[in-house]
Amino acid sequence: MSTKDQRRKLAAQKKHKKNQEIRVANYPRPKYSKGSLVQVNDDVMDYDWDDLPLGGWVGKITEIHREKDGPKYNVDWSDETVEKCHPVYEKLAKLECWIFGKYTKLAEEDIHAFAGGEVILVEPGDISHYTDRPLNPDDRIDRLRMIFGIKPLEWFSMLGNDKESNAQLLKRYYDHFLEHLVLPFEATYVQRERGRIVSKQAFVVKALINPDIIKAEDRGDDVDELYCSGLDATGNLLEVPLKKIVCETMPHKQLLDDYRSWLGDLTFLFDAFWNRE
Repeated sequence: MSTKDQRRKLAAQKKHKKNQEIRVANYPRPKYSKGSLVQVNDDVMDYDWDDLPLGGWVGKITEIHREKDGPKYNVDWSDETVEKCHPVYEKLAKLECWIFGKYTKLAEEDIHAFAGGEVILVEPGDISHYTDRPLNPDDRIDRLRMIFGIKPLEWFSMLGNDKESNAQLLKRYYDHFLEHLVLPFEATYVQRERGRIVSKQAFVVKALINPDIIKAEDRGDDVDELYCSGLDATGNLLEVPLKKIVCETMPHKQLLDDYRSWLGDLTFLFDAFWNRE
């Protein structure tokens, strides 16, 4: 980029910033300031779970967003609020990887200045559909919960740095595959480099390899995944990572996709997107 083009780009950025500042200056002014204690009105529900009330919750404003339809406030909930709220709120926050104790974008019409005194929260009604519902076999996360014996609102363990824990988890998944995979089955062995497919070949999965055997052979980092054995297109017997096996027929597709999802490998979702008709 030439010096002239750089100056033009910088001038355009400054103009855009100035125009944005002018627009924000014309937006409704906030009624509350940073550091103010506010309380949520009794009729307000959580905007992610509209059957869970936020009425009575008290928080300190940490950030203010001036927007066209009115100010929005980020708050840190008070210690008393966090102590008194139902445990389901914290569990849902953890599932969504949110920081429990904080809330973003509260509308000005949903809050009022906290007058002090005891914090009294609006209690949630029937929440059995969060805590006591049956696991749904049509939901991938619930299917993974079933494998590891986890209830709703709980998160299943994934592979980490603890080798012993990893071995137990893999053995549990291996037992699950033994129960549900129908062997042998025809599939495709897909190899990737930096996320890109570099080769595909027909593959017949003949057997799963017990992870205890892989562990005993000390294959280094590769011990922390499941392997299968089978025949490639030329009849060679190979042992390959199960996560590299792709099958488009049910129930194998669902079982293998769930396994890759558990590993944190979501390439199958991107493949499905790009290969859609």
